[in-house]
Amino acid sequence: LPTSTVTVKPNSPVFTGETVNMKCEIKSDHSDWRYEWYKGKTTNRVTSQTSDHYTVNKNTLTIRGATESDQGQYWCGGQRDERPQSSYFSSLYLTVM
Repeated sequence: LPTSTVTVKPNSPVFTGETVNMKCEIKSDHSDWRYEWYKGKTTNRVTSQTSDHYTVNKNTLTIRGATESDQGQYWCGGQRDERPQSSYFSSLYLTVM
């Protein structure tokens, strides 16, 4: 399966109130990935509810006005209709101060 890498700007730790951008990159020849984001564990999907706080645009998850409750482990990966149908997930730990 293709591997994924997740990066964050600004670098963790971030401060309360900051806007955080997490980017997921999948090392693959295919470009038709649907990106999925999870927080804490891979059953708690961030992207299932888009709000003013969390938005997802293609491979980027944006958190506006970070709070301490946003602190935690974030996972990203991709799904597609053809083979390979999924990628490995990667994660990072976001610290909010």
